[in-house]
Amino acid sequence: MKKLLYGIGGLVLLLVLALVVLTQVIDTERVKQVLIEQTREKTGRVLVINGDLSWRFFPSIGFTVKDAALLNPPGFAKGNTLSVGEVSLDVALKPLFDNQLNIGEAVLGNARLHLITRADGVTNIDDLRELLAESGDNTDVQDTRADSETSDSASEPEASHSSMQVSLAGVKVADAEVIIQNDMKAKLTRLSRVNFTLSDFAPGNRVPLSLSGNLFTDDIQANIKATGQFWLAPELDRLQLNDLDLLVGTTGRAIPGNKQFKLQGDLAYHLNNKLATFKEVNLDIGELVVTGELAVRHQAQPELSFKLDTDLLDIDALQADWRATPATETPQDAKAAVSQNAPPATLSSAVPSAEPDMSFLQTIKVEGELTADKVQASGIELEQLDILIHLDQGKVTLDSVQAQLYEGQIDAKAELDVSREPARFWVKQTLTGINAHELLNAAADVDYLEGRGNLTFNLTGSGLTAAAIKQSVKGTAGIKITDGALQGVNIASLIRRAHAKVKGLPVPAKDQIEKTDFSALTADFAIAKGTVSTDNLHMASPLLRIDGEGETNLLDQSLNILMNTAIVGSLKGQNGEELSELKNVLLPIRISGSYQDPEYSLDLQKLFDVYLSEKADKEIERAKRKLGDKLGDKLGDKLGDKLPGLFDKLGL
Repeated sequence: MKKLLYGIGGLVLLLVLALVVLTQVIDTERVKQVLIEQTREKTGRVLVINGDLSWRFFPSIGFTVKDAALLNPPGFAKGNTLSVGEVSLDVALKPLFDNQLNIGEAVLGNARLHLITRADGVTNIDDLRELLAESGDNTDVQDTRADSETSDSASEPEASHSSMQVSLAGVKVADAEVIIQNDMKAKLTRLSRVNFTLSDFAPGNRVPLSLSGNLFTDDIQANIKATGQFWLAPELDRLQLNDLDLLVGTTGRAIPGNKQFKLQGDLAYHLNNKLATFKEVNLDIGELVVTGELAVRHQAQPELSFKLDTDLLDIDALQADWRATPATETPQDAKAAVSQNAPPATLSSAVPSAEPDMSFLQTIKVEGELTADKVQASGIELEQLDILIHLDQGKVTLDSVQAQLYEGQIDAKAELDVSREPARFWVKQTLTGINAHELLNAAADVDYLEGRGNLTFNLTGSGLTAAAIKQSVKGTAGIKITDGALQGVNIASLIRRAHAKVKGLPVPAKDQIEKTDFSALTADFAIAKGTVSTDNLHMASPLLRIDGEGETNLLDQSLNILMNTAIVGSLKGQNGEELSELKNVLLPIRISGSYQDPEYSLDLQKLFDVYLSEKADKEIERAKRKLGDKLGDKLGDKLGDKLPGLFDKLGL
């Protein structure tokens, strides 16, 4: 037994001495030179190793390289594609004998990756991509041969060995930097102070992951923090990041003030299918909270599908929140914000009304559904919104838009085509059973029309600015409102007052409530060149019948409408007498002014004509009576036949 122990001790001592000798004998400078030569031979690149290269052989095999860099290829400015302050990796020696590959913590310190795209579209890593592609092709050929050999020997007993188990104590990236320089688009993106840790990694096991860094672009500055549970399939073809918690604080010229985003959920990616799925999504952007799921397929034209829901989609609040910071902010305010790592936005609030750049919509494909319990947009409130969205080749199609609004229902379809300049759009919309007063008041600050209504629109146009839409939109619209009223005007009172003025009678006082009730109001509209016109406006009530025509200008919101009004019921004057002489007489009422402040006026000339005609008839009757008394019935009859012509000549 003692001899055995002496023998084992001697072997251990011999192994230790051998490792010591090995570390002393190996020429690290020669190893660095071999690495440099192999890099030049395989890639055509220059590898520079200015720091030390050290080895470890017990209890693990490992190495550490310091201060190394891979230079840019020819055709690019002098500099490094990749530089590292320190790279360290080791493998446990003893587990190798048990068919286990236990890798220690991989450390990458002070790394810097600089990706450059020249103006002609060539990048400084294209050569490396080509090498990887060629290597992949060769691997595929070798795998095919291996599969063939395996197939030929399928009848032979399988070897009784199991695949090697792989584990990684962790990955640590400290203080790294990534710079993306795109000379084609004159853009520069920098991700700095990147720190990444992955603990106790092994395929098939969930392990904690953390990531942090700072993002800088021309328009955005952001601080990023993320944690989650990382999982890699044993087959190495799928990965997951569960319990993801991503927090982004951002500001910049494109971000008014300081904004914070929070994203949670479970992310999965299938490498062969290039498909990323995101379930249990919870996105928090200020007052907006969105839940649901989405998927992205990574290919030449990425495909996005989603099904998202929110309790409240307040577009008005979002627009106000994302409007540029006013220029009145003082430098002291800005410095205070910077001290809190959240500098303010400096984008001027005077944004020109140019057409927005929507070209990015031509680069992706989208299929999704968005639902919201409540929506607020341009002062309009909708409930139970459900939108089906389809996007392909720059055409955004809303296949179905359904919602409840103001006690009614909206059903619409629409399309936006940004593949053409300017962008083209069309909208088909039906609103049924709505409360017209609440809708018009919210949408256009029009509060003088009441009733229950149905509205239809069929519109096309081009441009995406408000001015372009108003000038280009064309199509048709229709309206039908029942059991309603026009607030702000009493047409019957307007006629009474005008009639009293013409006859020289005391003018009745205005009613305390200016209102015209109607049983039905209908109209069809033609829309073109910035105007909305109609020639078949009809309004009916037990007292009045109105037929109208006219137009309104969308640009200045002016009104020019003529309503020919006929009294079909019993209309009484100042002393309660019935104004029978006005019955079935068309009285023109002109509507002018604007949407928010319409003005109503009655054409008094028509009333003068009615009044003079009535007066002439009375004078004829009076003259006939007088002549009849003096000349007798016979002569009176003869003169009576002549007098009307005489009065006509006299203009009476």
